[in-house]
Amino acid sequence: MARQVTAYRPRYLSLEDKCLPAHQLAASLMDLAISRGANKERLLRGTKIFYQDIKSGRALLSPAQLLALMANAQSQVASHDCSFLLGRRIFPGNYGHISNALLHSRDLKDALRLLQVFRLQICPFMHAYTYRDNQQLHLVFNDALGCAAQWQFITESYFTALVAGTRLLLDRRVPFHFDFPFARPRHIQEYEENLGYRLNFSQPLLRIRVDLPWLDAPFLQQSQNLKWHAIRQLKQSEPARLGFIEAIRNHLRLHRQQTLQDTASAFDMSPATLKRKLKLYNIRFQQLQDELGMQQAIHLLQVKKLNNEDTASLMDFSDVPNFRRAVKRWTGSTPSQLRL
Repeated sequence: MARQVTAYRPRYLSLEDKCLPAHQLAASLMDLAISRGANKERLLRGTKIFYQDIKSGRALLSPAQLLALMANAQSQVASHDCSFLLGRRIFPGNYGHISNALLHSRDLKDALRLLQVFRLQICPFMHAYTYRDNQQLHLVFNDALGCAAQWQFITESYFTALVAGTRLLLDRRVPFHFDFPFARPRHIQEYEENLGYRLNFSQPLLRIRVDLPWLDAPFLQQSQNLKWHAIRQLKQSEPARLGFIEAIRNHLRLHRQQTLQDTASAFDMSPATLKRKLKLYNIRFQQLQDELGMQQAIHLLQVKKLNNEDTASLMDFSDVPNFRRAVKRWTGSTPSQLRL
């Protein structure tokens, strides 16, 4: 009997893995850009995408191809609203079972839980972790794949999709609060029209905050049976993989003091290989450590309102002065300023 050979499947999703259906985000972006006067051939130049891939409904694209398509669309569409208009098309869009599961969710809390579980089917470029204070849910977002120059475009698109999607599901706009690590844009009217007026720029974190009562507001089309049918269909598809950077972040969040060598060992590779892989995503190990330190410090100081001594101890700093210097370097603010 011939031995069955199983194709090798990488453990983590990379920029070059072809895993994103072309008829979803790529098709929406192509249609939008062409409707704004973009040239079809120039949109696809350098992306290694053929227009037939978009039309067929069967082709798979890599994240790198989609990022190249975004860059081309931005260079050809002169207006500043391309990302926001794309965001309005994401949900319900052409995402099949994940769209149906979200459409029939019980409430915002239920929908956010589904998004966290099946995120790679609808939003592979960013990942988030959540925490609560007494008044709000906080969602802190990170780049999952190394989106580089397209990170702001992706942020604007998916944040718009969240606002537009929840408005459809609730028949009213949820008053989300947005914190952006970007400078206040000149085209602020696009942000205000699509995201509302609760906007903060030049912040250390990319974050969405929402008041807790909104999590339990019932969706108009909730249906437990239809939701579970969609989830069963999703579970039958090939399991999604984490992006490599996301996997490293998740590990470091649990092991904050690990060195490059320790982390490389945990991922069964040499330190040189880990550094080389991170370089592919234009990120350094120390940069990830600093990013996670900043996020933890902001949570403990700004949300939990802990004092310097307790925060420094929880973050394993040997003394408070070193902790203060680190917070200032990470955020541009002192611990006292963050607690305000």
